[in-house]
Amino acid sequence: MIRKITRPVHWSGVGIFTLVIGFTLTVSNHTSAALIENMTIANPKATALGNAVTADPPGIDSIHYNPAGLARVKGREGLFKLALVSFTFGAEFGDYDPVAQTEIDKWGLDETDSVVNSASETSTPIIKVPFVDGRTEWPLPVVIVPTGGAAYRPSGKNYTVGTAAFVPFAAGYVREEEDDPARFMGTELAMTRLTYFSPTIGFQFNDEWSFGVGIHFSYNGLSAQTDLRLALLPLGVINTALEQIGEGSDCLGGAFELCGHSLSPFEEAIELDVDVETALSVSAVFGALWQPTSWFTWGFVYQTEADNKMKGSYRLTYSDDWQALWGSFHNELAPIPAYLGFPKGVAEQTGEATVDLKHPAHFSTGVSVQVTPRWKINLDAKWTDWDVWEGFRVEFDAPFELGSLAGKIVPHYASTTSLVIPRNYESVWNVAMGVEYQYNDRLVLRAGWEPRKSSVPDDKLDVLLPMGEADLYGVGLGYEFLKNMHVELALAYFISKNDIPAGSSTNANDLNPATSAWYNPYTGIDIKTETSAIMFESSFTWQF
Repeated sequence: MIRKITRPVHWSGVGIFTLVIGFTLTVSNHTSAALIENMTIANPKATALGNAVTADPPGIDSIHYNPAGLARVKGREGLFKLALVSFTFGAEFGDYDPVAQTEIDKWGLDETDSVVNSASETSTPIIKVPFVDGRTEWPLPVVIVPTGGAAYRPSGKNYTVGTAAFVPFAAGYVREEEDDPARFMGTELAMTRLTYFSPTIGFQFNDEWSFGVGIHFSYNGLSAQTDLRLALLPLGVINTALEQIGEGSDCLGGAFELCGHSLSPFEEAIELDVDVETALSVSAVFGALWQPTSWFTWGFVYQTEADNKMKGSYRLTYSDDWQALWGSFHNELAPIPAYLGFPKGVAEQTGEATVDLKHPAHFSTGVSVQVTPRWKINLDAKWTDWDVWEGFRVEFDAPFELGSLAGKIVPHYASTTSLVIPRNYESVWNVAMGVEYQYNDRLVLRAGWEPRKSSVPDDKLDVLLPMGEADLYGVGLGYEFLKNMHVELALAYFISKNDIPAGSSTNANDLNPATSAWYNPYTGIDIKTETSAIMFESSFTWQF
């Protein structure tokens, strides 16, 4: 079933930047999904070893981890994988910072913000199905992902060719409670990157060196729905401007009131739905393995950057109060509002949208050391170029209501038909380590740890997909139950906890009106987030 926006919502009117930041919120946080890279590839060996497999790539899935490892596959080989994944996203909201509380007192607000001293948690999954509009509800509490591949090395040749299907990243959830305090940064979110065709070749150059190269053809999709509200401090700035414009007019009332309609920083104003995708995102991967002795292997892999131009639709549904407020504003104070580019108070805006972003390049190098005949240690160092996401562009199919206004206020980031979404993420190095014990000729035991340094700086953390500093722990085994037939199993646990003090994040709770105007629905509120996941992965490999 495709989840539609059907429930009735009653909102109070809010300020002028809400439409602009709507796309900022929904589209730009697509970046967070990339921070779960390698977690949904679903290779049990890699997961159990903490993804430290650059120098010890796993069979056919070498296509992703290091294509040089494909040269180790002999004859005809098939791979089938099945992964069960369960994510839980949680957030706790504290009280207002004294600076924000002073602002509340300044404007004499009698309302109580329902977000303060509340909590949110969801583990209900939804998914973005390729070429299906909207978001699809998943009927089970865990997401089940089947993937696989095949490889072939001709007899007497020094190369192996293969292809595989895998999911570089995927995430999705729905917040089912209508009053969920995290709903202002995502009520529903579903993201998918699916590599469906990955022709790859691995060469055994000599006894020591192997090389590999592949081209990956992928699908990228994003679908999201969120409620939006305007935070307190930008609203104060807007209200001050309204006072100056409307001074002496019967239309201007008390604090946050205009033409008999109030502007509340605590309530929803707009419901936004966006759904974009692309069927073709192309990248390349290069890798090498060097094994000068039987007990030592060094490897590296480089995955190129990929351009993604996702196309689809958007819909913004405005509250009755929004319509009445801005409609009255135009009627009472014309022609000033039209000249300044204030909203006209439309009921809904729909159209086509294009989101242009890059999938960043990735580099990894590592070693695999056979310490004893039974014990092996893998160590990896990895780098991903998230610095390319300084900002990216959203194009609209026609001028939208607030484009000209946003262009006047933030000309570097907006025009009448486009927005440039600032992200300012960082390219960081990450390490991973794993250990393997050969129990006997058939059974191997594994364990690994990957302390994942976040590419999201502390001042960019939010609650949409809260992925900051994290740890991934894995255990697993491999068993050859028949000749040329292997089973691999892995169990992993992922945990990321983040503390976002009031005023520390320009993406969530900023206290500076100049920067919080982009969208800070929790201005001045302390936030703590926790994201956890449990993953069970299995694979079956056979030769035919």
